[in-house]
Amino acid sequence: MSARNGSVSSAPRALLAIAAGSLSGWLAAGDAAAQARPRDAQAEAVLHEAMGTDYLETRFDQAERKLRAAIDACGEAGCSPAVKARLFVALGSVLAQGRKELGDARDAFADALRVDPSARLDPDLATPEVAFAFEQARAAVGLPRAGASGEPAAAGARLQIAPPPEQRVRTPVPLFVEVPADLLPSVKQVTVWYLPPGESEYRSLLMKKLRGQAFGINVPCAALENEGTLRYHVAAVDEDGAILASAGARDAPLSTEIKARIAGAPPHWPGFAPPATCAAPERERPRQCIDDRQCSRGLTCAGGACVARAPAKAAPDVQRNWVSLTFSPDVALLSGKDVCTFASQQSDNFVCLRGDGSRYDGTPTAGVADDIHLGFALATLRVALAYDRLLLDNLTVGGRVGFAAGGTTDGGASFLPLHLEARAQYFLTARPFEQLGVRPFALAAVGVAQVDVDVDVEVLEDAGACGASPADITSPCTRPGRSGRTEPRQQTLSATKQAGQGFASVGAGVAYAPLEGVSLNLALRASLTFPAVTAVLSPEVGLSLGF
Repeated sequence: MSARNGSVSSAPRALLAIAAGSLSGWLAAGDAAAQARPRDAQAEAVLHEAMGTDYLETRFDQAERKLRAAIDACGEAGCSPAVKARLFVALGSVLAQGRKELGDARDAFADALRVDPSARLDPDLATPEVAFAFEQARAAVGLPRAGASGEPAAAGARLQIAPPPEQRVRTPVPLFVEVPADLLPSVKQVTVWYLPPGESEYRSLLMKKLRGQAFGINVPCAALENEGTLRYHVAAVDEDGAILASAGARDAPLSTEIKARIAGAPPHWPGFAPPATCAAPERERPRQCIDDRQCSRGLTCAGGACVARAPAKAAPDVQRNWVSLTFSPDVALLSGKDVCTFASQQSDNFVCLRGDGSRYDGTPTAGVADDIHLGFALATLRVALAYDRLLLDNLTVGGRVGFAAGGTTDGGASFLPLHLEARAQYFLTARPFEQLGVRPFALAAVGVAQVDVDVDVEVLEDAGACGASPADITSPCTRPGRSGRTEPRQQTLSATKQAGQGFASVGAGVAYAPLEGVSLNLALRASLTFPAVTAVLSPEVGLSLGF
C-alpha cells in the first residue's frame, strides 16, 4: 500500500457536504433478509462513525483506521456478508475519494463483491474516481458493468460535448453536455473535474440539469486568473455510482485555452448569453500616509506609504529553569596586631594553635611579632548546587546550598560547613537566553556562611609571665601558663581568623553557552562577612543546565 496523507484538496468539501444527506440512509441500509451475526451491531456502529462523521469531516486517516479495525474484528464469520461488504465498500470510497489511491480502492471493492456480489456504492459518494475503481473491481471479480436496473450498461457511452476552444482570462468557461436519451432516466448526477492553468490538483463541480438531455455549469473565473490550458473531464453516474457515460478522462482530458484575448465569439451554452468577464481583483496600492491610522487594515505607514505589515515574530522558546554546580575558593583580606593574645582570641575571633593542634593560651610579648600584615590569604573552599529561574528576559533569581571545607575545629573551635544563599543575576545583553555565546552578568547575594583563613605567626613569650630572663630572649620559660603548660620561649603558631557567619556579596561574571540549555560560568564575587567582619574575594567556576 502506498504512503498516505490527510490532504483535503483531493476530496472537495462541497461534494462531501452534498453526500451527507443520503449517506445516513446508505449506512442504515442493511440486508434485512440476512441472519444477524454476533459482531454486526459493533460493525454498524463503526461504519456510522467512520463515514457519517470522520469521512464527511475529511478525517480520512481516522475513517480508514476505524474501518480496517472493524473488518479485522469481523473475521471470517463474525459479521453477516451484507454488513462486511458495506465495510469494504466504505473503505474503498475512502481510499478512492479521500486518498486518490485507486489501486487500493479497487482491491477493497473487489473484497466487498466477493463477500456480497450485490454490494453497491452510495450514489452521492460515487465520484468518477470511486465509480472507476468500483467498475474495475467488478471486472476483476467477473461481474458485468451494471446500470441502475441491474442490466448490463452500454460500454463506452459518450456524453455529447463541444469543448470551447478558447476563453478569456477571468471569464467563466461555460461547459454544456447532453446525456444520451436512453441513459437519461438512469443518471443520478453529472460531475465535471477540472484542472485550472498552472495548478496540479483537480477540482470538481456538479453540473446543473437544464432542459431535455442537457446539463451545464460554468467553471468559475476565480480558477482562470492565469493564461494557460484548462483541462477537464465529465462523467455521468447512476444511483449505484456506476459510470454510465463520460467525456474525456484524467489521462486524456478535454481542454480549453485561456488567453488574454480570443479571436472568435465568446463561448456560451446553446440559447444562453456568454458569461461576463469578472472584475480584476482589487489590489491595495501604497498611498501617501502620515501614520498607521491612514492605512487599511493589515498595512502600516512606512516612508510615507502604506505597506504590508511585517508578521510578528513568535517569541523563541528559552530555558527558564537552570541548575548549576559551582566550585569556589575563598581568598580573604586579613591583618591583625597581637592576634594570639588571650584577649584577641576572646574578642577578635582568632584561634591560635600550637604545632600539635592544641589551643595556645600563653602570654605573647606585646609589640614583638604576633602580628599579621595586611594581605590576601587562601581560606575555605566551597562546592554548591544552585537553582535559578529566569523571570525577565535578562534577570534570574534563585538560591544555592553547598558545603565548605578548610575550616578550623581544633583547640575547641567550631566551624559551620553549611553554605546557604539567595541571589539574583542581571545579564547585560538584550535577551541573552535567546542565542548562544557569551552572556556577561552582574550578581548580588546574601546568605549564611563561615570563612576561616589561616596564617602562621611568630610569638615570643613574655619573660615576666613565663619566668624567663628579660635580658636573654633565648632563656627558656620556667613558669607554666593558664593551662599548666610551660610554653617554649619562641614558637610558630597557626592563627585562624573565623569570619561570618552572615555575608553579603556583589560580583560580575560571564556565562558562555556553547549549546542550547548548557552554560559554562566564570565569576568573581566580593563579599563582606558579619558580625565578624572580613573582606573576601571568591573566584567561581560552574556548569549550568537549563530546562
